[in-house]
Amino acid sequence: MLFQFHLIKVIGCDMMYLLFGLHQENTALKEQVEALVQENVILKRAICIQHERQKEYEDRDVVLQQLKQLVSQYQEQVRALEVNNYALTMHLKQAEQSSSIPGRFHPDVF
Repeated sequence: MLFQFHLIKVIGCDMMYLLFGLHQENTALKEQVEALVQENVILKRAICIQHERQKEYEDRDVVLQQLKQLVSQYQEQVRALEVNNYALTMHLKQAEQSSSIPGRFHPDVF
């Protein structure tokens, strides 16, 4: 009987140590889960920020492409105006040379 009591006492102590170890492991795992949940929240927030930045970049890229197209159009207009200006200058010189009235006239007259 004493042996049985001692055996129950030893088994009870072993169970207590086992339960205490499981409790500690459970607590550690809960802390790890909480840390992972917090990290997940931070990562989700970072993804949202990156998504917003990507959208801003894409919007800026669209504007940039539109501006490049406008610059190209304006450059073409400048070239056309330069050609027209040159042609008008040549016409004016030709008109001055073939004019029957001697002397130079003010450019605003023509």
